[in-house]
Amino acid sequence: MGEKMDQKLRSLIFTSLGHFLNDSYIIVFSILIAYYLDMKISASYLGVMGALISIISGLLSIWVGKSADKSGNHATLMLLGYILIGISIILYGLSFAYIKYYLLYISFASIILGSGLSFYHPLGGSILQHSFDPKDSPKALGINGSFGSLGRALFPIVIVFAIKYLGGSLGLSIIGVYTIVVGSLVFYGLKPIKIKADTKSFDKSNSELNMSSFYYILIPLTIVVFIRAIFIAGVQTYAPTYLDHLFKSKVLMSIILTVSYALAIFGQPYFGKLTGDIGGKKIVYITTIFATIFYIAFILFKNPIIMSIMFMAFSLFAFSGFPVLLGYVGQIVDKSLSARANSLIWGVGNTVGGALGILIGGILMNKIGLTNDMVLFAFIGIVSTILLPLIPNKKN
Repeated sequence: MGEKMDQKLRSLIFTSLGHFLNDSYIIVFSILIAYYLDMKISASYLGVMGALISIISGLLSIWVGKSADKSGNHATLMLLGYILIGISIILYGLSFAYIKYYLLYISFASIILGSGLSFYHPLGGSILQHSFDPKDSPKALGINGSFGSLGRALFPIVIVFAIKYLGGSLGLSIIGVYTIVVGSLVFYGLKPIKIKADTKSFDKSNSELNMSSFYYILIPLTIVVFIRAIFIAGVQTYAPTYLDHLFKSKVLMSIILTVSYALAIFGQPYFGKLTGDIGGKKIVYITTIFATIFYIAFILFKNPIIMSIMFMAFSLFAFSGFPVLLGYVGQIVDKSLSARANSLIWGVGNTVGGALGILIGGILMNKIGLTNDMVLFAFIGIVSTILLPLIPNKKN
């Protein structure tokens, strides 16, 4: 029992540190867009790069999930992801130093960042799903997710002040090195955790453990999450630029984002507990509906205080996906399928869907304007709410 409890505590501590590190970089390109637009880089190009990050992350996560379930090498794969993220941040730094080649550096950095971001979510979720039973894993995912939200909340200010006082090149390079160092610490913390490789679920003749047994619920859920992600990722990507456009201050923009994202730090454990108590399907409904309502309120007002309050409420519901979606997955599929099921819902649904939202926003910004872009995402949020009844109940 002591050894089992030790694995639970170890898995929660080091996956939480890993989530803090990983999710810091989910919004890094969103912040850099405001600087790149000042450098007169095309909004359409930046939209394509933002979408490319999410597409690569989502599609590559399918391979990550398969490799993890087949090998059990979750910690090693996670370290590879952090190394790639660190390299990408250093390359973004070089785009500030070598203006002549900035498009080349931004392109390479975006490809590598997308690759690096593909690792954490299927792996961190799977480690916790293996360490905790289905009743308790959503709560553990919620605590874990709060650290991801903490990273996302702190990083806007970290990046803005690093660039302001150290310069883009030096500031981002230091952050890139820090990523690799902390990622190595996460690896050594998770290395003692043994997750049994289960090749039975790769046998197509084994109907009980085959992924296709769960497609009736995983595919509709992926579709709903895909549309929801277009809405949420589009807002997350272009809200910094929208706030900078309204208030002409990157510092004020970073403060509003940090304050707003901070509420999700407390929301993730709460929604994780609710997912365990009353079931993931109901919480997917609640979080999607209220995220849409509060985002509509956010774009209706132009006062920084009111906008901060509305964006805080939006963030509370919108950025609850890790414990809610992966907690729900843990309730409906076998543990041996966890990394692959996570990669389908999170990688394809949440991340590739998010890529489409980023692409839409970037391409349409030059055509319909930034304000209309933000209104469009409100309509997509409404569509994601309308599609919620597509999710069926789990079969007994």
